[in-house]
Amino acid sequence: MPAALIVVALGALAWRTTTTAVQESLARELRATVQAAASSVSVRSASTLIEGSEDTAAYRRTVARLRQIASFTGSSRVLLVDEGERVLADHEGKLAIGTPAPRLALDRVELASARAGTPAVSAPFALDDGRRFLAAYARLPAPQDELTSPGGERTFPAIVLVLEAPAAALDATDTTARRVAVLVLIAVLLVAASTLVVARTITRPLLRLAAEAGRLGQGELAAALSTPPGDDEVARLGATLERMRKALVDRDAERQMMLAGIAHEVRNPLGGMELFSGLLEEGLTELPDDGVGKPVKDELVNQAQRVRKELRYLTGVVNDFLAFARDMPLQKEPVDIGALLDDVASLCRRDGTARLVVRGEGSGVVELDRNRIKQALLNLVENALAATPADGAVTLRAERGDGRLALVVEDTGKGMDATTLERVWTPFYTTKEKGSGLGLPLVRKLARDHGGDAHIRSTPGSGTAVTLEVPT
Repeated sequence: MPAALIVVALGALAWRTTTTAVQESLARELRATVQAAASSVSVRSASTLIEGSEDTAAYRRTVARLRQIASFTGSSRVLLVDEGERVLADHEGKLAIGTPAPRLALDRVELASARAGTPAVSAPFALDDGRRFLAAYARLPAPQDELTSPGGERTFPAIVLVLEAPAAALDATDTTARRVAVLVLIAVLLVAASTLVVARTITRPLLRLAAEAGRLGQGELAAALSTPPGDDEVARLGATLERMRKALVDRDAERQMMLAGIAHEVRNPLGGMELFSGLLEEGLTELPDDGVGKPVKDELVNQAQRVRKELRYLTGVVNDFLAFARDMPLQKEPVDIGALLDDVASLCRRDGTARLVVRGEGSGVVELDRNRIKQALLNLVENALAATPADGAVTLRAERGDGRLALVVEDTGKGMDATTLERVWTPFYTTKEKGSGLGLPLVRKLARDHGGDAHIRSTPGSGTAVTLEVPT
């Protein structure tokens, strides 16, 4: 399209330049013509014409001369006008002496120039039939043998010859311009058509490849790319993207194998250590108080409990890492949302914590991975209870509509500032002294695995609301 605009601009410039050149050329020729014609009219005879003298020999000679000028110059109208802009004679003899001259009011500048002795030509004007004309003005010169007054003033009045000549060349220029405009329009249409062809043959495959690349960027690696056929640049680009997808699939398989190894080599020993720490705690608890002394016994039991607690925390961190990194398939099943929320609330309610309110009535049944959704809600509710004072409230509710189910956990805690709110979805970011920083990223990942998303809003001093949204 830029090329088409350039063609249009060049065409308009060419038309303007040609029209101006033709108009200036016509004006030069017409100034010379009117000056020569004015010198052939007797100012002595013209100055004797007064109203009612149409029957005089001087009037007839003047009209005859004007008719000759009209015939020679091809003018459509030839007039003589006096200083009062009244007609003295016209080449057809139709206008009475003293009649106001037609359209002189539009050319006052040119008329004044002619009276001062400089021939002038008006701007083009059109008649009712669409034809265009130029009006030329020149003052009748005094005879060579005529004396001037002692003050140097001419003894004859400023009588001006007016020629109205057709500007046929301008009409021809316009006709040519119209033809050029048609050609330019055809050229623009051809450019547009060729652009459309290029868009269909090049840009459409590129847009399709861009969509495929976006799918790769979202982690959808299972399906092969739809690459364009052929051996051109676009086809080679598609083949390169397909090779990249296969390489990513291979690397993802290696990562899954590595994570499976971590699950076996790290998580299993942690489970054993937690089991043995529990046995150690039980054994220490059963020791007689008089064996090592009750203070020592209580300290040993306390330390065993701390070891067991840390092992549980470490196991949770490893599980979070694995859940975030591994692509586990969803195990969807029909889930009663109201019952799910009640189940989560029953596991989270404890004395000394904020009041937990559940609003899940009428939410119906939705196809979900119940266990993973439940774990995500447990995580959100536990975080909300930890952030809310004991006299506050945490609300767990379900909102359904427009083909979506929104599970919302809202607290009345201290809220988050803008800086924290911008980073809460970043993996491993946490404001807690201890924490993996994967809680909210896991919630978002789970929501997106279900085809939905997760959102958060928070106001410092008022609380936070996290929404897990999935399609129904």
